[in-house]
Amino acid sequence: MKKITIGILAHVDAGKTTCIESMLYTSHQIKKAGRVDHQDSFLDYDDQERERGITIYAKQTHFQWKDNEIFVIDTPGHIDFSTEMERSLQVLDLAILLINAQDGVQSHTETIWECLKQYKIPTLIFVNKMDISYQTKEELMKDLEKKLSAGCINMEESDCEEHLAMINDSLLASYTEEGKLPLFLLQEALYRREWFPVYFGSALRHEGITALLDAICTYSLEQEESSQFGAKVFKIDEEGIVFIKMTGGTLTPKSVVNDEKIDQIRLYNGEKYTLLQQAEAGDIVGLKGNLTMHIGQGLGSEKDHDQSMLSACLEYDLLLPEGVDALTLWPYCEKLAKEDPQLRLTYNERTKKISLSLMGEIQKEILQKKIFDHTNVQVGFTQGKVLFKETIAKETYGVGHFEPLRHYAEVHVILEPLLTGQGIQVVNENRIDNLSLGWQQQILHALHYPHKGVLTGSLLTDVKIRFIAGKGNLKHTSAQDFSQAARRAVRQALRKSDSILLEPFMSFEIVTPTTSLSRVLYELDQKKAEFQIEKSEEDTTTIKGSGAVRTFMNFQSELYALSKGKGRFLSKGVSYLPSKEQDTLVAHIGYDADSDLKNPTGSVFCANGSGYYVPYDEVEDHMHLHPLEVHNTISYESTRYKIDDEEAKRVFEMSSGRNRSEKKKMIPHKKVKADLSFEEVKIEPKKPQCLIVDGYNMIYSWSSLKDLARTDYNAARERLIDAVANYQGYKNIEVYLVFDAYRRKESVDVRNEHRGKLNVVFTKYGQTADSYIEKLVHDLKKKYSLMVATSDGLIQNSILSQGAMRLSARELEGRVMRTNRIALDHLKK
Repeated sequence: MKKITIGILAHVDAGKTTCIESMLYTSHQIKKAGRVDHQDSFLDYDDQERERGITIYAKQTHFQWKDNEIFVIDTPGHIDFSTEMERSLQVLDLAILLINAQDGVQSHTETIWECLKQYKIPTLIFVNKMDISYQTKEELMKDLEKKLSAGCINMEESDCEEHLAMINDSLLASYTEEGKLPLFLLQEALYRREWFPVYFGSALRHEGITALLDAICTYSLEQEESSQFGAKVFKIDEEGIVFIKMTGGTLTPKSVVNDEKIDQIRLYNGEKYTLLQQAEAGDIVGLKGNLTMHIGQGLGSEKDHDQSMLSACLEYDLLLPEGVDALTLWPYCEKLAKEDPQLRLTYNERTKKISLSLMGEIQKEILQKKIFDHTNVQVGFTQGKVLFKETIAKETYGVGHFEPLRHYAEVHVILEPLLTGQGIQVVNENRIDNLSLGWQQQILHALHYPHKGVLTGSLLTDVKIRFIAGKGNLKHTSAQDFSQAARRAVRQALRKSDSILLEPFMSFEIVTPTTSLSRVLYELDQKKAEFQIEKSEEDTTTIKGSGAVRTFMNFQSELYALSKGKGRFLSKGVSYLPSKEQDTLVAHIGYDADSDLKNPTGSVFCANGSGYYVPYDEVEDHMHLHPLEVHNTISYESTRYKIDDEEAKRVFEMSSGRNRSEKKKMIPHKKVKADLSFEEVKIEPKKPQCLIVDGYNMIYSWSSLKDLARTDYNAARERLIDAVANYQGYKNIEVYLVFDAYRRKESVDVRNEHRGKLNVVFTKYGQTADSYIEKLVHDLKKKYSLMVATSDGLIQNSILSQGAMRLSARELEGRVMRTNRIALDHLKK
């Protein structure tokens, strides 16, 4: 069965949720299609969503259609929640772009289209609300071809095959020679975004939905499945459930991913979910557990995805009621930041204020109510201020050194400017041969830190950071030391470089009465905007242009006054460009990079047992590595030296211990008479050995069992019991083999086994194997010399603190297999 993940994307009020309702109804997943205006839709179950009639949070459902399993992600359409929409794009196989037939292509539709182009997602277009549209299909097609792509093809036209044949040379050759269009060529062209099928209908009346579902199944390519585990994190909800798209391999409960145990795997269908025993490639599932994963993180074979096209350009401070400390609210703010990283929540220790980035007024209202519902604190917001960014003009070299007492790390980087919109890229070009891979990974991880520029302290962007060298100390270096050195290296390079201040520029469209045109043009000129008159009719004039966001923050109100309430101002997107008033803005902000203690530009060196600070412009005189002079560290050269007889004699005497000064007087030490009286030594009796085994941990860790567990878990468990029983019999030691049965309500006493000194234990309902083992270690530590076999990091720390020894799953597997082979050889003899 082919698994397809689709996302429904559109401008607000285009009918996304209604379209999904119709899909679920048409596929017989639900018996009755809900409506947004009736507040009974399947996916808009959040109270605020039902009150406002809009989608705020991305949600997922799934259904089957003609032997295909389709996972659907419903994304927000309002521009204030466009970052939520963008996070879903990384897991889509296919996008469905909805167009409101009444309005045609809107400005936010064009923004979504640019995102789809950036993420290279094949797209189908569904023109909705045709039952109430005054525009014809021909007019709507012209609008699509003009504003989106000339590759938009109406699949309902009788001559659509001729249009499809003109997509590329391969399709044209096949059509002219054989008179048909091979499906695989159409699929490949769709995934290269060379054409875009267009369908028309009405989701409310279930018209055109069947044709759309057929097209999804027909034109989607079956994804190549990898046996290696891989997944992408694209959402974290307020309960801490981590939503992932499986891209390879399988995942089961109790599995350990990135050193974190997965407690449950949930398959969501709207608000409800079912528990899965195994998730496979292509599934969209939620993970429950004490997880620290973050949005954009790649798991297994997948890489992290932290870049974002859409982000807020205004920053606000939270206004708290009198008597409420910002620190009391900060824990919940950290939770919000995990759910939505684009909020960029920060706490300023100097001003004692919480700052965050927002897209608009509706997002502000939603967040305000959400904070009140969870903390009972009514917050407000300050006037928004523009968020600047910084980049560099040319390549520059930087070094960071961190060496207070008992710490050591040094990192060298080269910064290169990138094209606009490429964000931060970190590459490893290490030139030092003896720097371990572990240390290199720690440095690269530290370089992904959101660095601040040196002009205004704004976020750094569009820079490639090339790591070229590093040095550590086996005794004194930690990951935090490399983090300090790496961040100082970037800051030192920025301090030496020519930095560029980037500010947000807004593209706009203004429609004003012709009688007010001169006043509007004068105001645009005063704001130093670039503009042109697009078209002029009898009563109105349309102006298109762009200008700095900071000068247009209240322009809608100004336009109303200039045009006597008849003018219309429409923002069409924001992009960051070099500021035309950099010097003035930098002077006004007054940021001092060298005084920023949280982001230092200098380094710390050590002398005479204490650390001392070195300013950025003197660091290179003190640094320990010189990687720019290193060309090939593997090569060597041989030099021959010749010494005379006297020098050889002096060296021999020094190595023989005859290097004392003849003039130095020797003071003999006083001899102390040793006390040879007998003192009785008590020898503790040797305790018998006891081995405690975490059963499920072994099954999913032993190479000889984990493959079997995927197909027949009970067989894998019985094989483990037999192997451990043989090991116990040969070693003649007490063994407790513990299995986690905390979800099983039936009595476990009948399932527990006692085979001599082998005790097979199934925990009680509601009790985990970890808690049982901790209690067992506490109860037996005085009677036995305990050894616990587990690879669970948390239980390892617990048993070590109680004096027990630890044995990893791999070590126990090796011992058991080796012992069983020896026993088998004895039997054969």
